[in-house]
Amino acid sequence: MCPAISAANANFRVHSAGDAVMNDSEINGGRGAATNSELPKAVDVAYRTLREWILQGQLVAGQSLPEAELAVKIGVSRTPVREAIGRLSAEGLVVMERYRKHVVAEFNEADRVEIMELKAVIEGRAAARAATRLSDSQVSYLRDLSDRMERAVREQGDAAHPLFDELNREFHALIWRAADSPRGERILETALSSPFNVLGRLDATLAQSMERACWYHHEIVSAFESRDPERARTQMVAHELSLITTHFPER
Repeated sequence: MCPAISAANANFRVHSAGDAVMNDSEINGGRGAATNSELPKAVDVAYRTLREWILQGQLVAGQSLPEAELAVKIGVSRTPVREAIGRLSAEGLVVMERYRKHVVAEFNEADRVEIMELKAVIEGRAAARAATRLSDSQVSYLRDLSDRMERAVREQGDAAHPLFDELNREFHALIWRAADSPRGERILETALSSPFNVLGRLDATLAQSMERACWYHHEIVSAFESRDPERARTQMVAHELSLITTHFPER
């Protein structure tokens, strides 16, 4: 019998060979498998849910992915789950083991560092493109976001992390919108993802790490204000690479 899955505060019991397993009709409330028009949406729901569970560490490395159990939890039939697992396998987040059993892929420190290095290149390119595409009002807003992050860390220390994380996401999202690079975003979202729980220990307090990020944010915005693509690229790359030192100080 496979081990139980624990995700999002829910426990899955994996059936043994003698157990009755629900088919698509039973899982789908007796309505049968999803229709052709419903399937793409169901696949997307299953894909995004499983991807989030993996990236957040709720499904851990080496954990099996039983389609029937996952379908019940997500609220779709087995077919969308099967297709979602196929997409995650193409991204490298899921691998197939013996007997065609899919499990969550393992990411070691070297894998994570490589992903962070590649991410720095993609993020740097986006910053360079954004430098000449951001409007004056958008640059001003980025400066405001940067100031708000710095102020939150100064006043709240480690406790500022939830707000800092929210503002940081908004900061980088605006840069990507201005960069107008859908292929770059797609690469970043798919090929350059790994579970957050692979990150190593911090080489400083959380507040100090956020302060370091704030410094780079200010430098990036200064490059935008001067409309300097190469400076924006350089500072963004340095910002992303600094995360390697933050999480893997022995490298």
